[in-house]
Amino acid sequence: MSTHRNAGTRRVDPGSVPGWTGAGTLLLPIAPAAWPVPATPLSLDGIAFVPKRELHVTVVGRALGAELVKAGLRDAVASACAPLDWRFVRCEGWLRLQDRSGGRRRDSIIERIELPALGILYATLGALHGRPPPVPPAHVTLYTAGDEHGIGVPDATVLARRTVRRIDAGELGTR
Repeated sequence: MSTHRNAGTRRVDPGSVPGWTGAGTLLLPIAPAAWPVPATPLSLDGIAFVPKRELHVTVVGRALGAELVKAGLRDAVASACAPLDWRFVRCEGWLRLQDRSGGRRRDSIIERIELPALGILYATLGALHGRPPPVPPAHVTLYTAGDEHGIGVPDATVLARRTVRRIDAGELGTR
């Protein structure tokens, strides 16, 4: 069980299954009725954050997506997603992330989620691709600064490196 869970957890049915984007990522879109986008900008730690225009879970990021497409596995991955249960639990564990690579600073605020289907899919990806890729930390980016797309978090090591701090619900105005 995740250490991010507390008494305020909520189950979410995103209302869809993951789909490939033109950028080669596999995203699980979240219907606004299931989890509305934040309504207003947020100032935190002296940084002006803007809400994401839409919420989603990045199931497969750009790098792994490119490998899978190059290997001819795009349709097989989509088929592997179809029967899985993509409902998840909001853990109400928020983190402020920062990335300073490429000579610029990007910041994000994410909420961790529990998404069992992600581990199941990645076991299938390992079998299809011949090597098990690391399962990315399941999360939803709520706010960004410096780049509207947010910060890539392909594995737990990158998440740890990019985490600046935990955020309390009161700082987000959710209490």
